Amino acid sequence: MSDSSSSRGWMLVVGVIVLVGGLIGAGALWYAGGQRLDDNVAGFARAPSGCATTLHFERTGRFTLYAETTGTLDALDGDCAADSDYARGPITDPQVELVDPDGAVIDISASDGVSYDTTASAGSSIGVVQIGATGDHVLTVVADGDQFAIAVGGDPNDGVGLLRWSAAALAIAALVAGGILLVLGSQHPQESTSDVSPWEPDGAAPTWPIGPPGFPAPPPTTGAEHPAGPPLLPAPGSAGPAPGSEPTVPPPAWGPPSVSNGA
Repeated sequence: MSDSSSSRGWMLVVGVIVLVGGLIGAGALWYAGGQRLDDNVAGFARAPSGCATTLHFERTGRFTLYAETTGTLDALDGDCAADSDYARGPITDPQVELVDPDGAVIDISASDGVSYDTTASAGSSIGVVQIGATGDHVLTVVADGDQFAIAVGGDPNDGVGLLRWSAAALAIAALVAGGILLVLGSQHPQESTSDVSPWEPDGAAPTWPIGPPGFPAPPPTTGAEHPAGPPLLPAPGSAGPAPGSEPTVPPPAWGPPSVSNGA
């Protein structure tokens, strides 16, 4: 396997891991967000309708009161004859009173717009209170028919949004990164499609001289097999060339040069 093919194979493997792993992680974060909502709501204190319930506040600060139409009560002290489970329709203008440890009535400011609906409970905000002292407070809820409860706590969505935004961001990142790796890994290298081939002489017997295209053409030849020269004379005493035959030229004499004294 070539290096190119091996690299593409690893890109496909890593792309699948990033895509699947990222989506699984995003699903886990989204589920954790739902669990965080359930845990926040389960931590609320509750006072059933038709009873005066003692609530112990371990810290001061701002708390929200929710009219809870569906839920479950923990065991209650005293003589409150309330069912542990309740489910009913919407509540309009519930009558609620909260008294601090000194017996003073705490002002409840109207507030709505916050609601929750989990697998165990459902409710919507009716007001907020400012707790200035820790200790036991008494919350009285007037009954108006079917049972309900007033839940007291913070924001049910605290931390839920962060987990779910993180889940969405992780899912998008996994889709983008994994998709890019899968696309790159599935691409095949481009093969050269050039039709230009190097020049080669044809198979015929070449004529002298041979040159590649673009070189000037060779000069024409005379067709003579021997260099041109004077006609050849017969040797002394010979009968001479036969009629119609080509004369021959004797080879040149290469004797020493003659010396003349100038006479």
